[in-house]
Amino acid sequence: MSVELEPVPDTPALMMRGNARWVCVADLHLGIEAQLRRAGFNIPSQTPRMLSSLELLASSGNKLVILGDIKHKIPSVSYREDREIPPFMSRMLELYSEVVLVAGNHDGGVSSVLPDAVRAHAGSGIRLDDVGMFHGHVWPSRDVMGCQRIVMGHIHPSVLLADSLGARTNEKCWVRAGLDRAKALERYGACPQELVVVPAFNPLLTGTPVNSPAKTMLGPLLRNEFIDRSTLRVFLLDGTDLGTPPSVEPRRTRRQR
Repeated sequence: MSVELEPVPDTPALMMRGNARWVCVADLHLGIEAQLRRAGFNIPSQTPRMLSSLELLASSGNKLVILGDIKHKIPSVSYREDREIPPFMSRMLELYSEVVLVAGNHDGGVSSVLPDAVRAHAGSGIRLDDVGMFHGHVWPSRDVMGCQRIVMGHIHPSVLLADSLGARTNEKCWVRAGLDRAKALERYGACPQELVVVPAFNPLLTGTPVNSPAKTMLGPLLRNEFIDRSTLRVFLLDGTDLGTPPSVEPRRTRRQR
């Protein structure tokens, strides 16, 4: 059965409707506030806000898949994460009949604080119906790349917008794109029809501008230009279709004399 992929308006979450109704989110980075506090920023925990959002989303989907980076600290579990993650995930198990975590690069040691009922998988991904799901920091598996469509997180996609006066804003966005067929077939012997990149769920995270040079991209698929940029389409969280945004070079710092 073909699965429908539908972004939730004004929310960095993806609805997947097929044999089951999945809610898909990525990059929660629970505990990031502790790092920001050490850097001098006093920011309240975003965990209650994300919890409320996932409680609302449970009315539309009965299963939850998290595409990596449920926690922030690398490589171990911090004291704050040890206190926040178990009750957070226990609540997810109350709301959803199944909870799946595809491990991200920030998730080292997370198994020690996950409830037993959470299904944890390697970052190379899993197949849900005809959709391949992976985090994005390592190459996806052959099983994932054999799917019609693939979904990833990791890069916290955003789009850099510049007006005629040079003012810039960096907005969270959704990305849909085709893959470079020759490269995909050479490495995997298969080429999915479409890649969907999910924005970071944590409200504090904007991300990597997808219209910046390819060499600045995170993860092997983008960094090795497996994405066919001519097919890349960008959508803001409110659904605005920006099409293929023009490339914007990063600002150059003025050299001091």
